[in-house]
Amino acid sequence: MSARTNVLLGGQGLVGTALGRKLAERGERTVVYDLKSGFDLRLSEPEEVPGDAYFWFLAWDVGGAKYIMDESEQVSILRSNLALCGKVFGWLQKRKSPFTFVSSQMAGYPNAYGVTKSVGEVWTKTIGNGLIVRLWNCYGPEEPSKRSHVIPDLVLQGRNGVVRLLTSGSERRQFLHVDDCAEALIRQRESRQPVADVTSGKWIMIREIAERIGAKMGARVVPGERPGYESLVEPALPLEGWRPRIDLDAGIGMVIRTMEENGWL
Repeated sequence: MSARTNVLLGGQGLVGTALGRKLAERGERTVVYDLKSGFDLRLSEPEEVPGDAYFWFLAWDVGGAKYIMDESEQVSILRSNLALCGKVFGWLQKRKSPFTFVSSQMAGYPNAYGVTKSVGEVWTKTIGNGLIVRLWNCYGPEEPSKRSHVIPDLVLQGRNGVVRLLTSGSERRQFLHVDDCAEALIRQRESRQPVADVTSGKWIMIREIAERIGAKMGARVVPGERPGYESLVEPALPLEGWRPRIDLDAGIGMVIRTMEENGWL
């Protein structure tokens, strides 16, 4: 597998960056196509790709809950992700290329993000040659923005001594560090497991996440009043031969250090 070229579609995002780094550590070649560097996969097809290339379909209109649950963003998310599906799956089918479609435990959730992930899974199964991996809340260091996820957002607040939650914090999530996620993606490619649920398997309340961050940063936590959303889907198809290595406390510490080093705090 080391001689094969890996084509990372959306390779400059959180998961794609970690995956590219892990592949490079293994001595594998990677080619990245991403909107951040000006390549719009909704409009263009990668050219001059070796015939034995392996494709990673990571590109998606996605973000943290504050973005994907925003009612004003739903039409835009639908349009963007359906356009990605139509274009990318079209030429993957034409090329007959092997690939992994990166889905989510929210596939099927009744919003634009969940519905389009479900569409991507159906498309993958229909055209063949593809694996499906469902991720549960992968986290890592991110520059804060309207799309950033909950852990880096809470870390950003912690620098000022107060972490204020938008919700009561009673909603539960399963979290997985992005480095563990990248290793799982490679493991699935090698094992060819058709569908894999990749997660830590441990539910934790957002309020507890905030308290752990607060303890590390010397910040107090102020819960909100409204309830947050939950999608308590249990992993049914765990990835065989893989287990996460980075526990949550260590992972949060890694996020804080990297965000400090990058000047994001």
